[in-house]
Amino acid sequence: MRYLLLAGVGLLLAQPDPQAKEELNRNIRFYRSIARRTAAFRTKALPKLNGIRWQVKIVNGVSETAAPVAAGTRVFVGGKDKNMYAINISDGKIFWKYTTGDYVACPAAYYEGKVYFGSDDGFFYALEESKKEIWRFQANAAIQSPPAITGDIIVFGCHDYNVYALDRNTGEKLWEYTTGRVVQSGPAIADGVVYIGSDDYSVYALSLKEGKLLWQFKTENEVNTTPIVSEGLVYFGSDDGNLYAVDAKSGMEKWRYATGGKVTASPALSEDIDVIFVASESGLVAALDSKTGQEKWTFRIKGSFKASPSLAEGYLYIGAMDGQFYALEVPTGKVAWKTKLDAPIQAAAHILDGSVYVLTSAGTLYALH
Repeated sequence: MRYLLLAGVGLLLAQPDPQAKEELNRNIRFYRSIARRTAAFRTKALPKLNGIRWQVKIVNGVSETAAPVAAGTRVFVGGKDKNMYAINISDGKIFWKYTTGDYVACPAAYYEGKVYFGSDDGFFYALEESKKEIWRFQANAAIQSPPAITGDIIVFGCHDYNVYALDRNTGEKLWEYTTGRVVQSGPAIADGVVYIGSDDYSVYALSLKEGKLLWQFKTENEVNTTPIVSEGLVYFGSDDGNLYAVDAKSGMEKWRYATGGKVTASPALSEDIDVIFVASESGLVAALDSKTGQEKWTFRIKGSFKASPSLAEGYLYIGAMDGQFYALEVPTGKVAWKTKLDAPIQAAAHILDGSVYVLTSAGTLYALH
């Protein structure tokens, strides 16, 4: 009997982690790549710029929190004209647009043929990829927080100060947790815990199952960035100018790195080489040892970075407020290529199959190849 029990335990321990399977699924794509939000895309990179494959203009422009998400055969992006757009990856033509009651500043989440996003009208929407609405959930204020999904649970923040968890299939509310101010940060999810920032200067760790507070970490200013969680550490930037690394279980600070300006850009993490990248409004991009915070290299411009960096195959992609878009070599920080686009870049780029999708504040979505 004891042998059978131990063998059963062994079988249970050998079962694959559901979230690990989701991270390898090409039909699941979020803002910052995966639910742990590393911003490292498991896809072909763009080491050399050939040019612009296509570009499309969203008529009334976009909000600063809007960012494209490429999945399957479409790129999804919201606009100030109250629409969420599905744009063909092949030719840049609009496949459909879905009209809400206000700005769509929330990046979409794509999960096995379904599209999830919030609107400034206070509703959170679930659509079939064909555009058909499945359900909608009403919150009490604008929703700009990029949602994350694991299994049947979808989590996002809201301007009504709450963090919400919904059933992905029905839209039923599973729980809500109230912070001290607006929640624009996107959640990172790992090992049954949700990590999310708030304008109340805090990052919260909440149980995924019931929304119970596990710990709260205070910074010296707003936290609008989306955290990363990896190997027992949580990383996030704050408007106080620091990138923080804290213990995922206890919330105790491990290290911090001062950037010299507000950190409104979410970090990116290369887990293969234990390097985390942070961008700052001071015009700095820094590569740091993810375990110690020790600086490996820095890249500086005269302007400012508000866009979050993205990673693929040894290259770091980031746009600047002067409209320049950069590809940096991960080992050295040297510029592999750069190109000037039509307006400031505040949104993170999304990478898929050797193309980089970049949105400018003028509402122009570029497919670079």
